Amino acid sequence: MKKTLSWILLILAFCLLVASYFLSEQILTPSYPRASDEENLSKQISFSEFKLPTPESIRFQNGRLRLRGWYFKNPKKQNCGVIFLHGLSNFKIQMLPYSTPFWKRGCSLFLYDARAYAESDGKYSTFGYHEKLDLERAVEYFSEIDNTPEDRIGIFGIDLGASTALQFADGQYEIGFVIADTPFKDMRSYVEHRYERLYSRLIRLITPLSLSIAELKGDLLVDDVSPLNAAKLITKPVLILFPNDGDKTQKEDAELIVSNLKATSKKLATYSTKKNSLDQNTIISPEYELILQNFLKEIKFIK
Repeated sequence: MKKTLSWILLILAFCLLVASYFLSEQILTPSYPRASDEENLSKQISFSEFKLPTPESIRFQNGRLRLRGWYFKNPKKQNCGVIFLHGLSNFKIQMLPYSTPFWKRGCSLFLYDARAYAESDGKYSTFGYHEKLDLERAVEYFSEIDNTPEDRIGIFGIDLGASTALQFADGQYEIGFVIADTPFKDMRSYVEHRYERLYSRLIRLITPLSLSIAELKGDLLVDDVSPLNAAKLITKPVLILFPNDGDKTQKEDAELIVSNLKATSKKLATYSTKKNSLDQNTIISPEYELILQNFLKEIKFIK
């Protein structure tokens, strides 16, 4: 009887280990698109839809990692630039609608695929742990090619991109502002919430082990991935956004991050998602653009 029980426990432990390993792979590779996916979508749209010219294709290095994107040099020369960071399971095309308001106000634009996404190199997404270092290099490179001072460059990101931007802007670098749409407060709680919704509460039995395995595979520290903690060190202007029809966690994360910000200029705003999707409308809603415009005027970044 004891021998049988031991075998049952051993098989159960093995199954939990295998399940944890596969979940760790999902965590680090959240069904992100490849270059072929982006190429197919690129053929269906044109930059003129977003009132943008054809960009210059760029690539820059962070160590051995090569990242690829688009550079739009603005002829109006208003001495400002914005870097756009796409969200989880997406790519740089997602950010085209959000770039239009900045382009028409004279800012140059810089959009790139995060590591492991679409045209960029890399195997795993690390929720901002390594991506914030990629962003550091992106700011330097953008400043060099556009001849724009780093303190005149703003960062605009959505979920993964938003959380990366906040972790980057922890007081060490000179940037103009951060606009973070639907950031998560930390990696651990985000993963628990995401996969509990996808599967069931039982997933919490293997989440801790899965995250430990993800740390080894992705060369990261899960507890260090925390926009909430990074917010305590941010002094630059920050706008946090979240959809008014989002879930309770999105709202709570946004509110907690804002409460932790040390920036003297910080704002929390909600918006309707009815016409903010690339599939529904290629231009962001007037409501969304007005939120951006008011924030930029308030911090005196652009006229």
